[in-house]
Amino acid sequence: MDRRVLLVVALCAGSFAQVRAVEAADAGIWKVAPAPPASWDRDRVADLAGRRKAVMEQMGEKGILILYAAEPRNYAADVDWPYRQENDFFYLTGIAQPGGALVLVPGAAAIREILFLAPSNPAQENWTGHILTPEEGRRISGIQEVWDARLLNPLLATLIPRARGILTPPGAPAEAGGRGGRGAPAAPAAPGDWAQEFQKVIDFAQKQEAQLFMILPARPASVEYHREQEFAAKLAATGAGLALKDATGIFSALRRIKSQREIDILQQAVEITAEAFARAYAVAVPGTWEYEIQAQFEFTFLRRNAHWGYPCIVASGRNATTLHYETNKDRMSDGDLLLMDDAAEFDGYSVDVTRTIPVNGKYSKEQAEIYRLVWEAQQAGIRMALPGHTTAGPADSITAAANKVFREGLFKLGLITDGASDQQVRIWFNHGISHGIGLNVHDPGGRELQPGMVITVEPGLYFRPDALDNLAKTAENEKFIEAVRPVFEKYKGIGVRIEDDVLVTTGEPKVLSQGIPSKLEDVEAALAQLRKAMKTAPLP
Repeated sequence: MDRRVLLVVALCAGSFAQVRAVEAADAGIWKVAPAPPASWDRDRVADLAGRRKAVMEQMGEKGILILYAAEPRNYAADVDWPYRQENDFFYLTGIAQPGGALVLVPGAAAIREILFLAPSNPAQENWTGHILTPEEGRRISGIQEVWDARLLNPLLATLIPRARGILTPPGAPAEAGGRGGRGAPAAPAAPGDWAQEFQKVIDFAQKQEAQLFMILPARPASVEYHREQEFAAKLAATGAGLALKDATGIFSALRRIKSQREIDILQQAVEITAEAFARAYAVAVPGTWEYEIQAQFEFTFLRRNAHWGYPCIVASGRNATTLHYETNKDRMSDGDLLLMDDAAEFDGYSVDVTRTIPVNGKYSKEQAEIYRLVWEAQQAGIRMALPGHTTAGPADSITAAANKVFREGLFKLGLITDGASDQQVRIWFNHGISHGIGLNVHDPGGRELQPGMVITVEPGLYFRPDALDNLAKTAENEKFIEAVRPVFEKYKGIGVRIEDDVLVTTGEPKVLSQGIPSKLEDVEAALAQLRKAMKTAPLP
């Protein structure tokens, strides 16, 4: 809407504060996330189809892939937790509903992609809402063959004849389908002539040459993939005559490189996160509770059709020295630093951003010294996010570049005694500096960087009050403690992390989250501007 129209509307409503809010937003003081990118919906089907094609190319004509939708998880034997789809199923289908499965059969005559959806169930829908129709499944996924989920086991029994004993044989009485069972219509008849359509694959299975791909994690009792593990164990016990293959490697390789649409979605998640950080910068003043800042993030995520990508970390004072502090129950004091590791997940894609700000608006001398050192280390790491470089390693790596800055800076401050020791740096910087992001906040990555990867760069320094007391009791450590303790007392309780999301390109790296102020001077300026705006204009 035109700015003049907004001002007239506000004036007619008799609200001078609303006029101020319009002016503040127009001046760019408040960040407001834009509408989702056009590619989000426009390019979805093409993106999904390309992924399925790439998976089938790696499987070959002897392969069969089975992916199950995630199962609902119950809370208090009453209601379900908010549903989140299994990542690889979502990666190939775009379907965010339980009760489904996907089967890919590259060697079939024509039907190579089959999406199974839970059938309509009025009794269940009365409680929990609409179940996707086959037409809706086709529109979302681009898969034309959308079948009743009760036909999954009969199809598998056809494709894997030796496994019929552990599957529903064709022609057996249909099971109750959908979530809740009662109220679902009878299962439909099998569409088409399966024996003819899948003859080549059946022959491979009969000759014990077929390969069955599933997600088969190494952990023996995975909660999310227990159906796959149980099915694989039964197949092995019955001598089904086909090789079981873990599909994780296929998906990890594909998900490592993002399409332009995925990059657009991640950027949208960043924009929502930036709006939340602006609100947090404005209201995180002395006397505020950590959970109030968490509420600002989660409110913003929800109002923009998003969710948190991981539990919010809002850590003030010495809490900032706890890497994954999640209590968020303390009250912020004048002189505290506030570390906020909070980011949005939009349409299944999560970003990961951390900022550390002074609660009173100004960094103290000691806080500024540590903050600048972390920021400089991060900038050095970001500059190394180039194709062919690595995230970790002795040279040409993000970690090596950041560690060099830390070694020099910590030695100059007197917080390490050996300016060449990465081991001493690890006392104060004790976590990884980079990981992939995407459908998981820790998405599949790769040691060697390639264009299209989106990674974090997140150095930090943490001076836990008990850090020196907890070092191993060795002669070397005792000497180190004696040397650094007087300086350590100046920085004790300070924790700083700065984290940004970086797209690896064919040229210079692109920082997707650069719109969230992070340089010390920019942070202090943003705090002053936003807190001043709070006095005359409400939060947007």
